[in-house]
Amino acid sequence: MSTESEAVLESLRCQFKDNVFRNVDGFLVKYFKNQTWPPAVQDAIRDAKSANIINELSADLFNVADLNALTEWLADFQSVSFTAKLNIRLRSESISTPESRFSASIYLETGDISTASGSTRVYGEYHHGDAPLTSDDDDYLPFAARAVQVFKALPTRHFLHAFILHGTTLELWVFDRAGAYSSKLVDLAQNPQDLLRILAGYGMMNDEESGINTFVKRLRPGSDSYVSFDEGSKMYLRPEMIAAPGHLVGLGTTCFAASESTIAKPNSVVKFSWRADTTTAELQLLQLAHERKVWGIIQLLGHQNLVSIADLRQPLQFPGSFVNRTLSCVATSPLGRPIRKFTSIRELLEVLGDLVKALRSLYLDGRMLHRDIAIKNLVINPQPSGDSSKGILIDFDMALDLDKGPPPRQIVGSDGFMAIGVLFGHAHSYRHDLESLFYVFLWLAIANDSEHDHACEILERLPEKSRLQKWYSPVLNFPAVGQAVINDMKPEAFEGILGEFSDDFIPLKGLARELHGLIFPVRDGAIFIGTDKGQEAAKRLYTEMEDAFKRSAVLF
Repeated sequence: MSTESEAVLESLRCQFKDNVFRNVDGFLVKYFKNQTWPPAVQDAIRDAKSANIINELSADLFNVADLNALTEWLADFQSVSFTAKLNIRLRSESISTPESRFSASIYLETGDISTASGSTRVYGEYHHGDAPLTSDDDDYLPFAARAVQVFKALPTRHFLHAFILHGTTLELWVFDRAGAYSSKLVDLAQNPQDLLRILAGYGMMNDEESGINTFVKRLRPGSDSYVSFDEGSKMYLRPEMIAAPGHLVGLGTTCFAASESTIAKPNSVVKFSWRADTTTAELQLLQLAHERKVWGIIQLLGHQNLVSIADLRQPLQFPGSFVNRTLSCVATSPLGRPIRKFTSIRELLEVLGDLVKALRSLYLDGRMLHRDIAIKNLVINPQPSGDSSKGILIDFDMALDLDKGPPPRQIVGSDGFMAIGVLFGHAHSYRHDLESLFYVFLWLAIANDSEHDHACEILERLPEKSRLQKWYSPVLNFPAVGQAVINDMKPEAFEGILGEFSDDFIPLKGLARELHGLIFPVRDGAIFIGTDKGQEAAKRLYTEMEDAFKRSAVLF
């Protein structure tokens, strides 16, 4: 495993700001002191004690200086401690670090998958030598970055157990969607048997104790996974995720294609996400939208709240407050085709025109704002018919019910697609949703990327000199991004954006100029980034944008 890049560490540093707690009181008691082990394991430990094996293993580990020695040590430990759980295995691999000392990752895995869990239950690291653990970011961030990669392999999990061992000092960690927290330092020089007890404790944890999402089940190992809502009917999940989170801290939105049987073609979506308690549940927003007869949005099939961060962290005592989030599972239909997978320019323009109409209905009929218009949240209706929309709005986690009044001032949206005003902290308006849709059009026109949704992934395939590179900040420097977008939206600079259009979109430069003029009219010698008030102004902008897309569509 290679050394983590500075960009990755800086991104993680931003996510963890005010979201990391070290030396949390009650950590060891919660996860290990009250552990109930099967008699066979207790007997194994007692036998090991009598033979002094635990002491020998504890002493030997501190002298391990290469991967072969660590692999042998783990095998010896496993033969002593996990005899009652043959499905548990320990695996290690070297870590490349700037230091010369030996370092390795340790994975505690299981092959007996009764739920839709991944194989890694616990992630750990061993660093040979006496370098002490400190509270400095540079101490835990590289370790945290590698732990987060393990978390990403199974993003539906509730949390991930992890540990880091520096010489004879051990620190235990838990990573979840609200951040991370650790135990007090364990001095193994004073109590060498603690390491083996803790590793054995990890091995004896069941799915729930290991942080696995047990709402996702399997009838038997190797069979298709499924979820079941209150009605009792099962929805079978396809193994490939159709959406996965890019960050640890936050919503953690993860989506799967699903169907009502294992052999039927997928026709719905099952989504897991962690909403903050300060926001309205997507379930309530979708129900309201349908009551208000909003056109062009997903249909709700099922919903269940599963667990909260506060419940998972009970009864630990934290030195500061944390964002409480609730994990919910929502099933919706239809299973649309991602907008990036349009089959023709005409189809794309028709879809974009209908999406303007859907945003109009959301605002005027539903009295709501979406607030997260991005490539990932726009899909093509697989079977449009009659009066149905060819483009569908999905993911209402960030949506706002205007009847509830203004929300707390906060920046919400997806990197690369947020409106200029939003980037500068202005209250979200109907025009901002349309501005974000305009940016979706520009990203599609420039990158023409049919495989990726997130700005950071798309940018990896664009030239370093692309203007879009400055539309995204891995460290969430929103004012800098806002200023970059303002500069590119100035009429003379916008021609540079048009100059980056991919070949298929060159004929659409005229449409882009028209949309630019609607979103950013020049007033008093400068582009206007505010919002015209009143329903008539809103109706006019919706109508003009919808007409622009549909007039262009008939030319293809």
